[in-house]
Amino acid sequence: MNNRLLMKSLPLVASVLGQKYGVKVHIGGDKAFTDGRTIQLPALPLDSDEVLQCMARGFLDHEAAHIRETNFEWLKLAKFTPFEMHIWNSLEDWRVENKLAEIFPGCRRNFQRLIRHLFINDSGQDQGVNNDPATAILNWILLTVRSWDVPELGKACAGTACTIEVHYPGLVDRIKSILQKVRAKCDSTQASILYTREIVALLKQYLNEYQKNKSKGRGPAQNLEKLIRSKSSDLPKGFSEALEEHLVKSVPDNIDDGLQVAKDGYKKLAELDKDELTQTRRASTALKSRLHGIIQAKTISHNRIGKHGRLSTAHLHRIAVGNPRMFRSRQESQGISTAVHILMDCSGSMRKRIGLASQISHTVVSALNSINGVNVGVSAFPAIRAQGGENYDEPTVAPILNYGQKLHSHFSVAASGSTPLGEVLWWTFQQMLPLPEKRKIILCITDGVPDNPANAYQAIKDGSVNGFEIYGLGINSEAVFHLFPGKSRVITELSDLAPAMFDLLQESLTK
Repeated sequence: MNNRLLMKSLPLVASVLGQKYGVKVHIGGDKAFTDGRTIQLPALPLDSDEVLQCMARGFLDHEAAHIRETNFEWLKLAKFTPFEMHIWNSLEDWRVENKLAEIFPGCRRNFQRLIRHLFINDSGQDQGVNNDPATAILNWILLTVRSWDVPELGKACAGTACTIEVHYPGLVDRIKSILQKVRAKCDSTQASILYTREIVALLKQYLNEYQKNKSKGRGPAQNLEKLIRSKSSDLPKGFSEALEEHLVKSVPDNIDDGLQVAKDGYKKLAELDKDELTQTRRASTALKSRLHGIIQAKTISHNRIGKHGRLSTAHLHRIAVGNPRMFRSRQESQGISTAVHILMDCSGSMRKRIGLASQISHTVVSALNSINGVNVGVSAFPAIRAQGGENYDEPTVAPILNYGQKLHSHFSVAASGSTPLGEVLWWTFQQMLPLPEKRKIILCITDGVPDNPANAYQAIKDGSVNGFEIYGLGINSEAVFHLFPGKSRVITELSDLAPAMFDLLQESLTK
């Protein structure tokens, strides 16, 4: 799989980073946030440009750094005011990002690129130019911390420092001495909390000194006192807030037009009855016989000359030149290393076809399980978010058979809900990406009418570019021909399965 292409595909990037950092990543909805365990990206445009990809990647890196490195229990115990929280965020953001970059060096370049975009290229980000000299203190702290990784921010830092110095003489140098300790010694959440308290204590001390020398409640002193008591809504945007705002602004007016990835859900499974199992066994036998013919043709036996095996008289002449490679060994190369995921559409439009779809899924798994080197998984969509309720306000999918799991007969499902095919394909890509098999095949058993055709087409296109082979099997519906041109077949009964699957899979399994 081409890594350069993969990194341009946001759901696959999210999957790779989630596994790499040990966090969960969801894509969908209209918000960007983390709850301390899961990172939520909003539904971004299907044609996201390079800048937006950078923003999303940076958000994932940034929030993953917090999940891995920030001790939220310590933060909870700190009981910060909004003002204190703003300063702590500036310090802790820098600390956790650098900690993550030590473990994953590639992150540092991503963070630097993101900082340049937010603070230098993007005029929408407050860079310290503010009519309120007190607010400039917070902006200067943020700019200073960020300039440690991106020196180009030095000019903005100096300009903001001059503004502060005019209204609060000597304050910049006093805060700078604490920030120097942060840069050299801040190695934990507890440390960033302590340095935050030190900065706040300094500001309060400075305010008291200032008020003694100048009339209380006027000018800069009043502004600083007001700042210290500010609500969150009155404070300037921090790094995280600015990043979240940029991502949320990019969400399409109609969320369904954005890129979303289905979430894990629940689907009630019932056992296929005896007649259905008898039919699936018969159909599976027919399919096995065809597929095994392909596999036997693919298995190649050949002799190899080396240092071990039976002596080859035809190579004894090598003794004269001291070459020990004169022994013959027989080797077989199987050539099969394939993961297959079957996606079963159990939406409302499949009600009259769902019985056949369930039997087809079981039959295909039974046949593929007999082939060494093939790893099969099966899922149904849509699902529900939890047992006991039917909630289809977001795309969901539920596993029927996990990779490596022994085949069972609980393949019977009820048909209801929508057809979030594109969202489910992205979910499937994420599930298959870490599998060790070289080839990755997806078989969609559907009536071929997704909720959002544009989303489905984009998922099929991006999946194909990234090495996934996607096929469609239409159940009494020729709509699959439009979704999967050249890679689809239509069947009307179980006996049609063997020839249809043989046509679809013979080329893939023998590549």
